[in-house]
Amino acid sequence: MRRVQHVLKTVSAVDSGVEVSITEPEDLITVKDAKIVVESQDEDKIQVRVDLTGDATQRVFDKVLTNLARSAPPIPGFRREKGGKTTKVPRDFLIQILGEERVTKFVVQEIVSSTLTDYTKKEGLNVKDKKVTTTQKAEELRKSFYPGNEFGFSAVLELEKSEVEESETETSSSSSSDEENDEVPVS
Repeated sequence: MRRVQHVLKTVSAVDSGVEVSITEPEDLITVKDAKIVVESQDEDKIQVRVDLTGDATQRVFDKVLTNLARSAPPIPGFRREKGGKTTKVPRDFLIQILGEERVTKFVVQEIVSSTLTDYTKKEGLNVKDKKVTTTQKAEELRKSFYPGNEFGFSAVLELEKSEVEESETETSSSSSSDEENDEVPVS
C-alpha cells in the first residue's frame, strides 16, 4: 500500500511583519476599544500605533475561537447539531485540537486587519493595494499576545496618491510648460 503525504508550508519572508489585506467590514470582527495614534506621516506613508485593552483582546479571541470551531472538522466525542453546529466543546480542549499557535495567529491577523480597516474607513484613506504591514515580525506579535491582556502593534500604511493630487500635479506642470512655450510677438 502506497502512502501519499502532502506537506503544506506557509510562505513568508523571515524578517517581514504581518501583512494583511483591508477587506470589507462585514467579514471582520469589530474592535471598538482600539486606540490608534499616528506616529509619523509622509506624503505616501503613515505609521500608526494601535493599542487594545485586555477586554477587547479577550472578546476578539473568543469570537475567533468560535468561528474556528464552526469551520473545524467534527471532533470525536462531540456530536454536531442540526445546521452543522458543534455542541459545546470545552475551550481548552478546542484550543488543544486546533493548536494554540494557529488560534493566536488568526486572532492577531483579525486584530490587525479589523482595527486598520476601521481606521482607514474613518479617515477616508486609500491604501495602496489594500495591504498593511506591521513593523513587528509575526512571531513577535504572536508571542506578545495573550487573551485578556493589553496588546499593541505598529503598522505602516502606504497610501495611494489621490486623484485630486494627481490632477493638480498634471495641471500645474502643464500650465508651467505653457507659460514657458508662449511666444510673444514683437512689433
